[in-house]
Amino acid sequence: MKIRQITAVVFLYLFFLSSITSRSQSLPPLQIQGTTYKGIDLPTYISEVGESNNTLQIRKLGVVSASTYAQQAGAPLLSPTIMYARGSMYTQAPYTGYTNPSSNTLGAMVTIEGWGKRSAREAQAIADANRLNAEMVAETKSIETEAIFTYIDALRIKLMWQSYQQAIISLEKFQGNLALQHQTEYRAAQKTLANDLQYFSYSLVNFAGKQGSALPLPMGTLNIPPRNFNIPELVEGAHQKRADIASTKAAIEAATANLDVVKASKNIDFNPGLYYTETPPYSASGTGYGAQKSVSFLVSIPLANNLFHDADVVGAVNNQTQQEITLQATKTKATVEINQTFLQYQSAKDRLELANKAYQLAKVQDIKSIDSVLKLRETEVELFDARTVHSKTLILLLRLSGNFETPKLN
Repeated sequence: MKIRQITAVVFLYLFFLSSITSRSQSLPPLQIQGTTYKGIDLPTYISEVGESNNTLQIRKLGVVSASTYAQQAGAPLLSPTIMYARGSMYTQAPYTGYTNPSSNTLGAMVTIEGWGKRSAREAQAIADANRLNAEMVAETKSIETEAIFTYIDALRIKLMWQSYQQAIISLEKFQGNLALQHQTEYRAAQKTLANDLQYFSYSLVNFAGKQGSALPLPMGTLNIPPRNFNIPELVEGAHQKRADIASTKAAIEAATANLDVVKASKNIDFNPGLYYTETPPYSASGTGYGAQKSVSFLVSIPLANNLFHDADVVGAVNNQTQQEITLQATKTKATVEINQTFLQYQSAKDRLELANKAYQLAKVQDIKSIDSVLKLRETEVELFDARTVHSKTLILLLRLSGNFETPKLN
């Protein structure tokens, strides 16, 4: 007996879903004069956003530049210096018997960096590139979320326009001023919806970063099945996979690398130099001198001001601590956001369930009166509103927990 009851419930549930889907799929096509639309599904649209969004393109260029610099950051900074000096030149002999020796000196000097500087500089460049990449990913997910919500808003407007159009068609079966009055009201509402749809479509263009000959038109019914969640699992997933948390962790690594660079900057550099001097034969006061050649070697040790204070070290340590505090704050924020959004999602599920029931009751009744047409349109619009709230809240809850898959709007 229990098995038969369960089977009956499952059958009724499947019939209920199929009836809703068939009704939504049978809505009249969108026909708005003066505006050309081109249908695009959500996965294709989000792919275009990732490829063409202007903000993300700028971010990508910054990451490429940082990665290129990181590849060369470990190269030694030799700072070679070449010097050539010519002996004293006089327009006339300074005294009788003096001969200008006209010596030539050629020298070169290079910098040998203090220990640890190269490795610290390279590690910081790599950490900075990773930080920029993590920030780009975080901004990508944020822009994707906004684009998805705008897509859903546009889809809701489209479905409402189609619902009004279906009601207008249904009212054609009835004669009298009342039916004409409601048709006029619905056509006026459609004009407002047409403007709203155009507005949201332009917003979709803005996210995509490019505009074609036709405005993007969202596709789907927003009929996403409800889901059940476990809050601890959502929080754990958020701490492991959320893009803003990953970005903060990358910022901590960059701050740690910067601290190492500041500490390594205290290490002393050496500037060894080699000089060669050649003096040709000359005579002075009747005495002849042969050619002279000499080689000199020197080491210069510059003592920078940063050797005598530690303000930069204190600043670097504080920056690292700030990033660690930010990470803890971001994790706390993630936990709070998930709990709050979960409460909102429970309400959205309840609203969707009530809207489905009301719509089903209105749908099973034959359209034999104007009131039945009005009731069906009213419940259908409420169903689309409930689906919109449910879809947005569900997607937000998933993304807050680190699940960034593109949803299916059916």
